[in-house]
Amino acid sequence: MNDWLIGLAVLSVSYLIGSIPFGLIAGLVLKGVDIRTVGSGNIGATNAARVIGWKWFPLVLVLDALKGFGPTALAGLLNDAGILGYSAILDYVIIAAVGALAGHAFSVYLKFKGGKGVATGLGVMLAITGIPATVVPVPTLCAMGVFMLVLAVFRMISASSVLATASIPFFYWLFTSPDTLQNPWRSRLIFISLACAFVVWKHRGNMRRILQGTEPRVGQKVAGTSDG
Repeated sequence: MNDWLIGLAVLSVSYLIGSIPFGLIAGLVLKGVDIRTVGSGNIGATNAARVIGWKWFPLVLVLDALKGFGPTALAGLLNDAGILGYSAILDYVIIAAVGALAGHAFSVYLKFKGGKGVATGLGVMLAITGIPATVVPVPTLCAMGVFMLVLAVFRMISASSVLATASIPFFYWLFTSPDTLQNPWRSRLIFISLACAFVVWKHRGNMRRILQGTEPRVGQKVAGTSDG
């Protein structure tokens, strides 16, 4: 099959999976509430938890992460097994990652609206940031450490998400050096940098509120605010 047709198929399937709005589904099933009309209106795990209860946060977070991790990791496995065929032009893993993130941010099921991509992006990064000589996503694990540290200090999920996301390209460069400028590390560093920049950009409203001192902290019940 033509490389471009395979790439389109990978992109389409990943996009459809990434488009599944688990936060919205959880709100409707568990509370009969459309979380787009409550709180921040975001479909991510944080707003879902504020609306339906924090005990459901891990479930929505994991499901949103899986829709990023699943397609990306599967593309990697199929690629390594030779099932997708070799392409000197296309990196099917990156294509799957793009599809999953685009699906979450611009869901076909929600008239091309969606979330900010933190949990889905986490899943993608866990699947794509394995370093040379190992499949362990050390850069993403380090970024998760940044998230927990910032959250412990400031109790802001948005600030933790932004700083952790921004740190991933640095950690990826650090742990892939001196192979960083060779493919696939180079092309994946470029993708990781662009994807992280997109997620940070999606949090521009949160960053304004942080600077203004109006961004809610964990445990603070404030109606109409934005989640991380």
